[in-house]
Amino acid sequence: MNSTQVLAGRFVTVACLFTAFGMEIRATAQGQVSRAEVRAIKGKAFYSTNGGPAMPLKVGAILSSGATIQTGPDSTIDLFLGLSAGILRIAEKSTLSLDKLTLTDTGVDTAVEVQLNLPDGDMYFNVNKLSKASRYEIKMPNGVAGIRGTRGSFSSRPAGSPKPPVVLLEGKVVFVHAAADGQLSSYVMSAPPAVYFSTTDGVNQAPPGLVREVEKQLEESGKQGRNNAPPPQPSRDRTTEASLSPGAGARARQRAAARPRE
Repeated sequence: MNSTQVLAGRFVTVACLFTAFGMEIRATAQGQVSRAEVRAIKGKAFYSTNGGPAMPLKVGAILSSGATIQTGPDSTIDLFLGLSAGILRIAEKSTLSLDKLTLTDTGVDTAVEVQLNLPDGDMYFNVNKLSKASRYEIKMPNGVAGIRGTRGSFSSRPAGSPKPPVVLLEGKVVFVHAAADGQLSSYVMSAPPAVYFSTTDGVNQAPPGLVREVEKQLEESGKQGRNNAPPPQPSRDRTTEASLSPGAGARARQRAAARPRE
């Protein structure tokens, strides 16, 4: 059996485990394409689409399924995936692929399907509470994580790295760890209190220093998201001069000037 078949078999097993843990997987054939907006960039970041040439990323860029993002040294990028899917921060020297981004109107609410691939590096996530029909997965070399309304981080670094694969500050994560020998082990992680996953010790309470580091990254990415949000629109029930056409605005000023003063 080749490596592709082995990997495919692993993900089938992972999907069954997610279903067993209540992480519902629904077909999204009717889904509409969703997109990720670049809200902030520190340093240098590049992207490619479906294996194409790498191009520099800029704030305001819109990315869709098939895009792969890479960050340089001392660089970060903040992505806004929508009100439900939340904000992601990609840390320095990291690679993240947007394998699938879709939205589906179920008639009751909006379901999102997000599939990300983190082959190398670190990412921080702040995801709002998702509907039961939603699916949010992150693939890493050492396993697959399924998340719901959640805050924390994922890391794909070489063995011996001080950063654990999963840190969870709040919410719920189902993490299926794939050992080097192909053995799969599943863990249900819930917080608070904050916890982390170790390949040697399993799930443990996170030390204060690790919690502060993840909190700092999430706080910074949240500020960037608010600072770059679209400006508020004028209220529909109030007509202001700024909301009128140029000609109508001039006429309004002329009428005001001609109005007798008390």
